[in-house]
Amino acid sequence: MSGTWWSRFSVIVITVLWGIWMVAPTFLGESSQQMLEAQAAAASGNTEEASDAEVEGPWWLSLLPEGRISLGLDLQGGIDMTLSVEVDEAVVSAVHRDVGPLKTMAAEDGLRLADVRRKRGEPIMLLTGEDGVPSEEIRRFMSKRFDTYEFLDVRKVDGREYHAFGVLPAQAKYIGDRAVEQALETLRSRIDETGVKEPSIVLKGGNRINVQLPGIENIEEAVAAIGTTAVLEFMLVDEEADEIALDRGLLDAESKLTPDQFADDFYLSDWMARQGRINAKSRVMFEYDDRGEEGQVRSRAVVVRDRIILTGDDVNDASVAMNQYNEPYVGLEFKPRGGKLFCDITTENVGRRFAIVLDNKVRSAPVIREAICGGRASIEMGVQDYQQGLKEASILALVLRTGALPAPVTIGDVRTVGASMGADAIAAGKLATMVGGTLVLVFMVLFYRVAGVVSCIALVANILLVMALLAAAGATLTLPGIAGIALTVGMAVDCNIIVYERIREELRLGKNSRSAVDSGFSSAMTAVLDANITTFIAGVVLYTYGTGPIKGFSVTLMIGIITTLFTGIFVSRTMMNFITRKASVRLSI
Repeated sequence: MSGTWWSRFSVIVITVLWGIWMVAPTFLGESSQQMLEAQAAAASGNTEEASDAEVEGPWWLSLLPEGRISLGLDLQGGIDMTLSVEVDEAVVSAVHRDVGPLKTMAAEDGLRLADVRRKRGEPIMLLTGEDGVPSEEIRRFMSKRFDTYEFLDVRKVDGREYHAFGVLPAQAKYIGDRAVEQALETLRSRIDETGVKEPSIVLKGGNRINVQLPGIENIEEAVAAIGTTAVLEFMLVDEEADEIALDRGLLDAESKLTPDQFADDFYLSDWMARQGRINAKSRVMFEYDDRGEEGQVRSRAVVVRDRIILTGDDVNDASVAMNQYNEPYVGLEFKPRGGKLFCDITTENVGRRFAIVLDNKVRSAPVIREAICGGRASIEMGVQDYQQGLKEASILALVLRTGALPAPVTIGDVRTVGASMGADAIAAGKLATMVGGTLVLVFMVLFYRVAGVVSCIALVANILLVMALLAAAGATLTLPGIAGIALTVGMAVDCNIIVYERIREELRLGKNSRSAVDSGFSSAMTAVLDANITTFIAGVVLYTYGTGPIKGFSVTLMIGIITTLFTGIFVSRTMMNFITRKASVRLSI
């Protein structure tokens, strides 16, 4: 045997051994994966995780790779949900954020403004100048400094005339698109921190996002972790608010407003301001209690100044901790800028209350006893049950660490896929693959004899390499992916059939076995490459423009084409050359 043949044989052996090594963790089961995770944690110095994940097993398990093939939602079950990003709220929030900078820039330009506010519930900026400030000066300032706004009209609010400026449609669309993109990235960060393996988070179209969480069964926890907007705001309490007028106003609102209007915190606050029960520059917000089956119920009204001092963007880290009474709370660590602002605010407002607001609900409103300049704060959970408080604290810390969603999200369709459905699909897929593969192998052996045995060996190596590459890439195997593997079997056999028919033609022309094999492979090369390359291009298109199941199918299809070319041409030709290494050998085909 020549040195060239030996080198080719060595490549095949090394490749097959690598394939077996890569797929071993997948077929050995979950215990091997847990042990590998424990060893990885121990190697990184994380003894706590190592002890939690420690599983006894043979020493050789440590030699296996960490990667394995994960099963998709349709095979192992899980949760499939559709979220809608409220892009209109994102535009309203953008206008609200512009109020502070607008006041600062107006002062820098010498423009005397009496009041700047956002129209409640709408993306409209309201400006009114002091006496003697012409309207043209206000409009020039807005067109120069805030060119994303357009002048609408002059309207009377609370007895004063305001210049109304609305967001340009192009800018509103840009803000909405950015909100969806940011929501997509924030959701990915949150889900990654939950430890869900191989989640699918894709834009479904417009402002809708599809989220698939394989292996997750608790819908409530998933919705809490994913759907919480986590807009954290720090606002000063309006100490000048009349508590008696507030209580009377709430009773009056309950009798005059519809139940839906009264239950809407924003509408109720606007109504209270219009009726003069609270200051026009303040808001009524509520603390809520969780009443189990009744849901969350208002427990206390708090009047806050409608000015956000700090937000969740100023938070650097959030973690769960225990207070002196062994009650869980969320500890916050501010970024340098946020820590300085928090220090300044608490220094200037000792003796006043500071409201911590999460998703427009007051979580707590403690009195500032002294200046807090350590860059840290805390959010008490206010839940009596320890387990419930710990769960809420963990979710809150998670969403604060990964950042707030740029706009509220509405949970749409939520579908639970049972694991039994996945087990049935796997069993059916195995049966179909085994029956189909067996029939193909029997056909090849009966029709092509020794050459058919060669194709069977190449086919087994092909499937092994497909699984190995899926494991190496950390890919998720779905039901369409199994279909892609089944198609790979057919394409691999087709490759061998094209070659074998050309070899038969060469033998009929009177060539010896060695020459017929060489000519057959050389002549069939063009046809084999053309067929596989065009199919690979189709797979690329499917992967680029497809979503979910289509991508799963295209991935296995493209990997299958690569392995088919390797096994159908390189492996098969090497074995056929070995069989016909002597010119006098008669090839059975």
